[in-house]
Amino acid sequence: HKHGDRIVHQMHRIAASPDWTRERFTMDPMLNQAVVEAFVRFHDQGLIYRDNRLVNWSPHMRTALSDLEVDHEDIPGTTLLSIPGYDDKVEVGVLCEFKYQI
Repeated sequence: HKHGDRIVHQMHRIAASPDWTRERFTMDPMLNQAVVEAFVRFHDQGLIYRDNRLVNWSPHMRTALSDLEVDHEDIPGTTLLSIPGYDDKVEVGVLCEFKYQI
């Protein structure tokens, strides 16, 4: 798995020593039902919730960043900005909505 391999590489770099024979990826078919069940239980117990939030998405790193990792800048609306790693300017200042079924 593309992302799972990245996580494993990071764990090796920090000298983590788990039992690698038991390594699994949460979206593997054999684990997917357990993951769904866990999320439903967490939601029912009020441990996780759905909400409308802004996400700091990095198109360069292709991941979400925490507020601590971001320099916030107000822009007037949809704007094209130069982003490291991209030849063309990238559209920013766009709100997207995602819905995950519970």
